[in-house]
Amino acid sequence: MSTGRWPNEHLAAQRRGRRQPTATPRRPRQRLDVYLEDRKLGELERQGPTRYRFRYADEAVERHGDGTLLLSASLPLRAAAFPNGETKPFFEGLLPEGATRAAIARSFGLSEDNGFGLLAELGSDCAGAVVILPAGTPPPSAGSGSIDWLTDDQLVQRIEDLPRNPLGITDAEGRVRLSLAGVQPKLVVTRSPSGRIGQPTGGAPSTHLLKPAQERYPDLVANEAFCLRVARSVGLRAANAKIVTFGDRECLLVERWDRTIDGDGRITRLHQEDFCQALGRLPSAKYEVEGGPSFAEMIALLRSMGAPTLARDVLELLRALVLNFVLGNADAHGKNYALLYETLGVPGLAPLYDIVSTSVYADVNPRLAMRIGAVDDADAVDLAAWSSLAVESGLGAQVTRTASAFAARVVASARALRELSRAEGWHRPVLDGIVALAERRAARLGL
Repeated sequence: MSTGRWPNEHLAAQRRGRRQPTATPRRPRQRLDVYLEDRKLGELERQGPTRYRFRYADEAVERHGDGTLLLSASLPLRAAAFPNGETKPFFEGLLPEGATRAAIARSFGLSEDNGFGLLAELGSDCAGAVVILPAGTPPPSAGSGSIDWLTDDQLVQRIEDLPRNPLGITDAEGRVRLSLAGVQPKLVVTRSPSGRIGQPTGGAPSTHLLKPAQERYPDLVANEAFCLRVARSVGLRAANAKIVTFGDRECLLVERWDRTIDGDGRITRLHQEDFCQALGRLPSAKYEVEGGPSFAEMIALLRSMGAPTLARDVLELLRALVLNFVLGNADAHGKNYALLYETLGVPGLAPLYDIVSTSVYADVNPRLAMRIGAVDDADAVDLAAWSSLAVESGLGAQVTRTASAFAARVVASARALRELSRAEGWHRPVLDGIVALAERRAARLGL
């Protein structure tokens, strides 16, 4: 649930008197090296307080050739540098947003619009396989960095500190150096095969996210756990997640799908990018009404990339749109869909993540982040809207057929999983609201 439409919980905590740590101003770095895992791809060059550009390394261009897809669909390989306007969408997309970004920036003595400075501080563990380090820093190697293993009491304290220390950055020196997009408070952690949880330091890769319950939104943890399980039960690939408790704090533990762990426990990063990055849109333009990606644009991008799993990915993206509509996730914007490059340069649709029924909360913006046809009012979406989407996307009659049939599957699965949640002991009242909403929306599709 990463959205600027949700009221900022961080600010409320700050107003209660919690002071942000301050850092001694430091001389700005001018260049940063950009790696994919342990392979240098190029460098970022600072051009001003809020301006920077990216250039691929000569050896990368010579090895792979112009136009090759390595870092992003919006940054095809070439010798010429990408100007600030072309560079920023991908790299700003690696950084936190909203109040989370502002709090982190203050802890480093930076202005929140200084993306280059934030990448210098946080870039050693980003989404996907991207690693960003000060120029000349040795590249990461297997097993580099370390894990600060935490007791349950320490975990509870880190969770309590999230309003002041988003993502678990615990001091002005940035002992925990990592970056993850979004605005929802979360603790980025590494989980061992035995179940121990710690925070990665020194560039060690993280493997999981801990999303704590939020007082303002009752049963938010159960909400997301339920929606992700519904997605998986109807055959969509979605992030693994489970409800865990530390002390009296309920959290959702989400497994990162951009990481793999081999038999020896070695963690490998997999490259990925969200659709805003791939289409060259800044995070601030993630909603379609503000210039963000549309469903038709995402379908067109998949087609232009010629992915070997194109047919599967197009159908999965359409089904994901139906699922988010039926479950009431009005916040399914361009940063909540992504491409995964399990083989470097070969794209495929990533598993779904951040699926929350936002529509069950009265104070959350009900408008759809991504229109269905020309409609962003969920209460006005009917089969005619899906027919318009069929024309816009070029997918034809399969859109309305899929919308009706898949909506029925989602409702059946939601009903069954609600009963299972009672049997397993994690049922919450919000689940009844989600099922009722799903039934009403599916009914408007002719069910």
